[in-house]
Amino acid sequence: MELRRIIPAVFAILVVEGAMMIIVPIVDIITGYTPSYPFTLMSLILLFIGYIIVKGGYGGEISPFEALVVASVVWLLMPLLSAFVMYLDFGMNIYDAFFESVSGFTGTGFTVIPDVTVLRPSILLWRSMMQWIGELGVVVLAVIILPQYNIMTRVYLVERGKLTPTVITTAKMVAGIYFLLTGVGFLLYVFGGMTPFEAINLIMTTIATGGMSVYNDSVASIVARTPPVILPMLIFMILGAQNFGDLRYLVTFRIGTLFKSGEFKAYMLLLALFSGSLVLSLHLVDGMSLSSSIINGIFHMVSGSTTTGFSLIDLGSISDVSKALLFLGMLIGGATFSTAGGIKVFRFVVAVKNLGWSAARMATRVPLSVRRSVGTESISDEVLMSVLGFIALYVFTDLSLAILFSAIAKTSFINALFEITSALGCVGLSVGIVSHTLNLAGKFVIIAAMYLGRLEFIQFYLILAYLFRKRIKVIV
Repeated sequence: MELRRIIPAVFAILVVEGAMMIIVPIVDIITGYTPSYPFTLMSLILLFIGYIIVKGGYGGEISPFEALVVASVVWLLMPLLSAFVMYLDFGMNIYDAFFESVSGFTGTGFTVIPDVTVLRPSILLWRSMMQWIGELGVVVLAVIILPQYNIMTRVYLVERGKLTPTVITTAKMVAGIYFLLTGVGFLLYVFGGMTPFEAINLIMTTIATGGMSVYNDSVASIVARTPPVILPMLIFMILGAQNFGDLRYLVTFRIGTLFKSGEFKAYMLLLALFSGSLVLSLHLVDGMSLSSSIINGIFHMVSGSTTTGFSLIDLGSISDVSKALLFLGMLIGGATFSTAGGIKVFRFVVAVKNLGWSAARMATRVPLSVRRSVGTESISDEVLMSVLGFIALYVFTDLSLAILFSAIAKTSFINALFEITSALGCVGLSVGIVSHTLNLAGKFVIIAAMYLGRLEFIQFYLILAYLFRKRIKVIV
């Protein structure tokens, strides 16, 4: 592991955050406020460091292990820098500013700001941009913008994966789809009744499956004012949680190919089943009217399972049965290679199918070779072991943190499990425990969950790889 390769890669990625920060003072000027000096200064510092790094050159292509280190460090430094400027800009408590920034960049959507409506338009926009650039992947933008592509390649593969022959073309394809959906969504939100400022903020946090809003009640007041806007919100939450490979077929109108995707079909089926179950629970258990149950059941299950985190009602008041259904939706999450969090639908389908594969082998006395596949994708032993290992680690971490959080926050286990699952899946739905009133220890447990969930536990793998690197014998 060479710092001469890691440090330049880290700061090369942070250049993108610096470029986005300059938007804050520009919006201040446009809206009649004094331009933010902390955001301006931090932006210039990061851009200057990036310029020096580009002129000085990189230390060579980084290794897979170094790529994991870079990703882990970047997703801590970005919120730290944002927290620092937010603290200097409007005096926000540094711990809460860090929480807000982690929630933003991880695409979670929790907030500990008591009243977001008192914030300047530029700060509201910054909260939305954190989610938008965070879920797009600062690394994706860095691959496209920076000329030294080779050093960014491995970091990008950690972040997203590869759909085309080269990382660069994949990054451009992903960014193109992301920008296209953002633009179309903005127009539909405005057409649906939102103001342009509401629309630009909410489409960024919708397509990023982030969930931050410009109002304290999430999107409840907007939907109450203009009910038709709920339809495009549902559509773009679902689109944001789809695999970029499948979205590629959608935007190029290859609908037949899209419906051949095993993950897409499974996800839509799970979404329909869970939404219907929540509708029934809200009506039969919680006593909501049928119309309210349908609206809230579908909206909140889509919001939870896509890991967006928008809400229309106080989820702390619903029954434990309804909370448990939302918990399952958040636990599974969205598709692989998407902006969504959670275990991911592909892994869930593989785990469920493995029950059948294992049963088939156990039910016969002769050696049986089972063809394992999800849709058109074959499942190797390596993939199966990776999926089952990840799910086991995810569930164990979820339960362990929920027990810890229940003790720290002094709340029931079901409420603690709901909040931790929401944080670990980068969802942002809350039953009211995560707020500005939560104690500091509780906030840091949530921060840890958001951080682990955003990078899908690569920190654990880093530590294990470091501890056992000399003990593992590779047999060629």
